Amino acid sequence: MSKTPSRAKSVLIPGCLVMVCLALTACTGGTNTSKASRADGQGSKAALYETDYDGQTSTRNTQDSKAKHQVPASHKAEQRRAKKGEQIEGLSIAPKRRPNDPIYVSLVPPVLDSKMQQAEKSKGAVERQIRSEFTSDPIIKLIEGDRSSSDKGKLRAAPSIADVEVAPKVSIKDIYVLQPQTGKPGKMTAVIFEATITSQEPPVTSTVSETGHVLQNVEVSKRFATQIKQVILERIGPGIPAH
Repeated sequence: MSKTPSRAKSVLIPGCLVMVCLALTACTGGTNTSKASRADGQGSKAALYETDYDGQTSTRNTQDSKAKHQVPASHKAEQRRAKKGEQIEGLSIAPKRRPNDPIYVSLVPPVLDSKMQQAEKSKGAVERQIRSEFTSDPIIKLIEGDRSSSDKGKLRAAPSIADVEVAPKVSIKDIYVLQPQTGKPGKMTAVIFEATITSQEPPVTSTVSETGHVLQNVEVSKRFATQIKQVILERIGPGIPAH
C-alpha cells in the first residue's frame, strides 16, 4: 500500500513535462527557419527554408527577393539618365544663330558713384558715351527699353527680347601707379569702367573692367566697350539659339 503514491507520482511528472513542451511549441508559432546555400549550375544562391509546426517545409530565394526591391530603384535611375541625355542632346542639336545674325543686347543704364555724378557734364552723358560705341556695330543691336515709374525713370528693356544683358558701373577713385618719368609710385585720379555681362543661353556670366586717367574718360570708355564686344561676339555669340 505504501508504494502506490510513489508510482503515481513517477507517472505524473513525465506527463507534465510533455504538456509543458507542447505548450512552448505552440507559443513559438511552430515555424523553424534555416538558411542554406545551393548550387544549380548558375552559381551559388542563398535560400531560406521554413518549416511550420505540421512539418511542412517551404523554400524562399533571398536573392530573388532583393532583386525585386532593386529593380524599381534601378529603373528610376535609368529613366533619369535617359531624360538628362535627351536634354543635353536637345541643346546640342538646337539650331544656333549664324555668324552674321544680330545679337540683341540690353544695355542697362550705368550706375555712377558720387564722384562720377559730380564730374558728369550733363545728365546721362556717360550713358550716351557708352551706347555710342555700339550704335555702328553690324552685329550687336541695342534694344530699346521703356521708362517705368517703379524703376525711378531708368530705362529697362524687356528680358525676353535680349540675348545678352550688360550692366555697367562707372566710378572715380584715387589710385597709385608708377610714374613713367621717375618709376616711383604716385597718386592718380582715375576713372574706372566695370560691367557684368550675362546671358541665359548659353549660360554665361562675365565681368570686364577698364581703368585710365579721368581726363581721358572717352578713350577709356572706348577700350571698355571693345572688351564688352569681344565677350559678346566671341564667347556668347556662337552659342545663342537661332531667332
